[in-house]
Amino acid sequence: MEQVYHKGEYVRYASNGVCLIEDIRSDSPKGKGKEFYVLKPVGAPGSTIFVPLDNETLLGKMGRLPTREEVDQLILSTRDGRMAWVDNRKDRTALFQTLVKTSDLEGLMGLAGCIFQKKQELLAKGKKLSASDESILRRAEGLIENELAFVLCLPLDQVRGYIQTKLNAPVS
Repeated sequence: MEQVYHKGEYVRYASNGVCLIEDIRSDSPKGKGKEFYVLKPVGAPGSTIFVPLDNETLLGKMGRLPTREEVDQLILSTRDGRMAWVDNRKDRTALFQTLVKTSDLEGLMGLAGCIFQKKQELLAKGKKLSASDESILRRAEGLIENELAFVLCLPLDQVRGYIQTKLNAPVS
């Protein structure tokens, strides 16, 4: 199978977040066996992930990281359109878990915005977000912060401020 990514490139891999493609290897010493990417998660450098190049399902969990400009555009796009809240808890949980599992940045940002907005609505009524929704929000925010910190070269604790600044800036 043709290689889509290259050794030394950083990619997103599912809920593992940003990973370095440390190597592209064959499982046979003569290079005639199955080829796979060797990934090292930036957040867990002691871990190693092996992704066979012939496994479309696992390859589908890999994605290119956005550029700084793409991140800024994505942040600004969340101003206008937020994901609609799903009232049915079972359906909502399934949707949210799928988005977290795929770790697509756009989906995660829509998810976080949706849950955050619902949380604010509930707080205004003196109510709280369910524990499962709160947990998914924290997981989505963690994945977003990790990816954006890497792409923007910011410390983790400055990512939320960066997003808030972008969201509150006047539209040009």
